Amino acid sequence: MTIEELRARKKNLKLTTRELAVLADLPQGTVSKILTGETKNPSYLTIEKLTDTIEKQELLARLRAYQEAMHRYFTEHPEDAGDQKKFEKIYREEHHLEQNVPIPFAVPQADLSFYYGNLALHDHRMTVSELHKLGEGRECQLINGNLIVAEMAGVSHQRMVRKLGRFISEFIESGHGSCEVFDVGVNVYLDEDEYTMVIPDIAVVCDPDRICEKGVMGAPDWVIEVVSVSTRQTDYHKKLHKYMDAGVLEYWIVDIDRSMVSVCINGEPMQIMIYSFDEEIPVGIYDGRLKIRM
Repeated sequence: MTIEELRARKKNLKLTTRELAVLADLPQGTVSKILTGETKNPSYLTIEKLTDTIEKQELLARLRAYQEAMHRYFTEHPEDAGDQKKFEKIYREEHHLEQNVPIPFAVPQADLSFYYGNLALHDHRMTVSELHKLGEGRECQLINGNLIVAEMAGVSHQRMVRKLGRFISEFIESGHGSCEVFDVGVNVYLDEDEYTMVIPDIAVVCDPDRICEKGVMGAPDWVIEVVSVSTRQTDYHKKLHKYMDAGVLEYWIVDIDRSMVSVCINGEPMQIMIYSFDEEIPVGIYDGRLKIRM
């Protein structure tokens, strides 16, 4: 995010420089000098911290606005009480929101470039066969024929994946079903075609018929992605759409930098809950019998 974008989005949120500094856990003077342009070459880590803070506040603001509007709507239209699908359709139309993005991640169509930059898909659709020709040693995935290349995961990312994988494995091995957890990288062919192959950080599969030597054919029951700088856009948007469309029952987005977990439950309508790391998070596919604290 550029300094100009930071200023504009801070203004949209009606945040003071002091409030932004507190939320980002940065000295107010440092933030002030960056936003006024006095600091000509701010550090990458500082800008990344400010960016993450702004994005988190935007997400929370959209969620609050949606919840407040839903409360008003059902108060004014008691005959529609509980019909969240109907309300969501009305809310999207009134606010001109993206149609294929679950709330609170959806933003107005006119603001797509403001929030996400250019997310246009490539003209050429790569196939899985072409992907394999790239060779080993790269974190390459395909979504609808579009190549996604991520950097090697950092230490905190790997530790989190190991921790979550261990929790889930211990739960399953203690007699809670026959699901299998993959936490060391497995190819998942969501559409069972040549145009989509993803490698989730963690995939839990409860149907053994979906597992073969080459990977998982079809949608896992539960997927967890641990966000890193290079995968943030993909995890929050592209993969979210794809996992839900493919039939993944539950999708967790674990954001270490923000100490936040977004839990997406597939259904009509989709449910999204946001937890902090110090909360116990119930696992939907196990009806809450497994609870995880980050």
